[in-house]
Amino acid sequence: MRKEVSAAELHQKLSELLEGVYRNGDRLIVKRADTPLAAIVPIEIYEDILQQREQAFSVLDRIWEKVPGLNEEEAQDDIEQAIAEARAEKIRKSLLQEAM
Repeated sequence: MRKEVSAAELHQKLSELLEGVYRNGDRLIVKRADTPLAAIVPIEIYEDILQQREQAFSVLDRIWEKVPGLNEEEAQDDIEQAIAEARAEKIRKSLLQEAM
């Protein structure tokens, strides 16, 4: 269950709140003055997040290995060009369809 707790409450009830995270799978959002500061989640959720992050970055690493000489600016230019071409093609198809 998701719970919101103040930083002061966390300080006062740390052991009890951690027990809820461990036993019940509680997810805590720690706030100060209604501003979220941190999340406390069961270790399984944290490990899943790390694994997903690692998988996502491994995909990016494989992409960068294929284009090692490409810097960020060149990559951004290529992305913008590809988007522009895709949009132009979409417009062209739309116009052809309207003409029929």
